[in-house]
Amino acid sequence: MLIASNASQDAERRSLEAGLLAREAELKALRAQLDPHFLFNSLNSISSLTARDPAAARKMCLLLADFLRDYLTARRAQRISLQEELNIVERYLSIEQVRLGARLNVFKETSQQALSAKVPALILQPLAENAVLHGIAHLLEGGTVTIRAEREHSMLVVRVTNPCDPDRPRTSAPALAFLLVRQRLQSQFGLAGQLDIDEQRGEFTAKVSLPFEPPEGANANA
Repeated sequence: MLIASNASQDAERRSLEAGLLAREAELKALRAQLDPHFLFNSLNSISSLTARDPAAARKMCLLLADFLRDYLTARRAQRISLQEELNIVERYLSIEQVRLGARLNVFKETSQQALSAKVPALILQPLAENAVLHGIAHLLEGGTVTIRAEREHSMLVVRVTNPCDPDRPRTSAPALAFLLVRQRLQSQFGLAGQLDIDEQRGEFTAKVSLPFEPPEGANANA
């Protein structure tokens, strides 16, 4: 009985420690989610646009305010719909389009079923930032950020693809962002939550796979 009691206490302790580690990973991920360079670049762009293009400066101010409002609201949620998540991503990309102009284009292809699925809040934001800051921004001609989402059997799969310069400067920032996304997925879904990255022939793809979680009250097999 003593051995069984000790084993039970050890198991409980390990479970608590795992929970604390998972929560710590979540907090680190959320704190690091919004790249400070994005805010600095946006504010600098607004400052420079004020004199030469006041209408664009005003537009960027409004987009940034909307983005930060939605971003802060999402941070308080454990799960949001993919539609809500993509709304935040699209606001971010709209801001970057004001800054980068015709160099940045966006293409989205999703199914209605995929849009209704529940996902961890802000799980795609760092992937969109990576696509712009470490992909499009390094190309003189720019390019298109493509977002595709679909249900594949019992999984929701989201792909963020962008052109990239194979000879671009390499930093640790993307690796850290990808690590935090992986930690969040694995803390919530175990081995069923995956982030796969692939780069070939000047194209970079980040693929998020997680169990398909339908909205409340919906049939998971529908």
